[in-house]
Amino acid sequence: MRNVHLIAGAFGIIAGLGLAGTADAGTCMSVNAKGVANNVAKATALAQVNLQEKAKRRGGKVTQASTNCVPGPAGTVCNISAVVCPK
Repeated sequence: MRNVHLIAGAFGIIAGLGLAGTADAGTCMSVNAKGVANNVAKATALAQVNLQEKAKRRGGKVTQASTNCVPGPAGTVCNISAVVCPK
């Protein structure tokens, strides 16, 4: 009976390692980009360009993004928070 438990435990560990190896957890990363301009459209466009440059440097593509624009002392400030994952 002891041998059966040891063998079952070994298979459980091997199966767990196999599943952990195939999961892509931790490969995507959070990225923030910023754009400042005199209006929302220009600030958003600048932030999007900044985001695409950061995604390209990391060798990935943007999968999710949210944009937040607020008035600031130098004009409108748009921040994009995004998730970049490998291509």
